Amino acid sequence: MAYEPILCGGCGQRERCRVLELGCSLPGAHAIRITQEEFRADASIPASQGCLLAVKSGAVKTVCRDRLHQARVVDFSFPGDWIGLERLTEDPEQAPVDYRASVSMTTICRIGFDRAAAERLSAGFCECLSTELARRIRANFEYRQIVLQEAPVRVAHYLLRLLRAQQERDDAAAAVLPAIARADMASYLQLRVETVSRLLTRFRRNGWVRGPLHRLEVADADALAALVRSAEPPQHRHRWALHG
Repeated sequence: MAYEPILCGGCGQRERCRVLELGCSLPGAHAIRITQEEFRADASIPASQGCLLAVKSGAVKTVCRDRLHQARVVDFSFPGDWIGLERLTEDPEQAPVDYRASVSMTTICRIGFDRAAAERLSAGFCECLSTELARRIRANFEYRQIVLQEAPVRVAHYLLRLLRAQQERDDAAAAVLPAIARADMASYLQLRVETVSRLLTRFRRNGWVRGPLHRLEVADADALAALVRSAEPPQHRHRWALHG
């Protein structure tokens, strides 16, 4: 399939571009233009029913308000991930989540499309959308389970999730993790910032991670995975077998 008509140029994600891949299956793909937008840390990223969004670089946090109306980070998205899909299925003014850049210099790719035409004419679009929404449901269930665990298990789970995302993107056995702010980590894990700092210090002493927060690297994924598996039912314990 020829991608040249809608290439935005100069993007290192070209081989793994999910916006580009799906965009080519949409009606009138030859006329589609992909635009890029850059955001500073904590800046809101607007999403609407007429657009698909994907992370090109940096990291995006999904923020939702809890029953006490306090904003909490409930998910992170990294290069190659979709964001804003909830806006495709409901009134954008009523969408319960907000998307914000978690690190400065976060770049988002945006593609406009006619959703009604896409649903009528593109089976690929419907399949991709259904698959991604199903993945979000699974991720939400996993998140609800992990925040019930002890604090060390939550932090280990978080680090492994970032490592897995990094490996899938860069095919590297070990890599520097995205520089997520400690406050965002704590919000996502439903822990105090001081607790996150204390546990990262313990993990460093154990030799499980190394480096400062802005260049944190997993040094012993097996030890972190063992900690996570110790808190899971036996039928789920194979999920954290990471391969370099």
